[in-house]
Amino acid sequence: MDNSDRALLEQLISKGVFDVPLEMTHGLKEFGARLVKGEPGVIELSFQVPETTTQGNGVVSGGALTTMLDYAMAYAVLSKLKYGKTCATTSITVNMQAAAEPSLMRVVGTVDRVGRQVAFARSEIYDVKDRLIANSSATFFVMDVVSG
Repeated sequence: MDNSDRALLEQLISKGVFDVPLEMTHGLKEFGARLVKGEPGVIELSFQVPETTTQGNGVVSGGALTTMLDYAMAYAVLSKLKYGKTCATTSITVNMQAAAEPSLMRVVGTVDRVGRQVAFARSEIYDVKDRLIANSSATFFVMDVVSG
């Protein structure tokens, strides 16, 4: 058995198919996430921050940004794993660098290392002016996919 997200990423990257919507989860659909480009260990997504994610002062909430930082890192890790493997976030550190208004953004996830049971990754979000909005690092537990 395989992780369907991992399998899709492997297929898209190996065929060089990019600028495609990623609609595997409600969260990705809500953000209109698209696979911009990728290679094993590096994934770039674009996403549109919805107005519903703003705080009272009109800036995007940290939770919304953290969601996309986590997706980028998890998918970067998945892109390095073999058939039958998956991962789960075990620890994440997020640093907000600048306030952002709802707009089109991009997030880049990069794998630093994948071991037998733990993977290390980082990600950065940029706005349309290529301004760093937030960055993160995380560890992921690497495990076999188990059937339901």
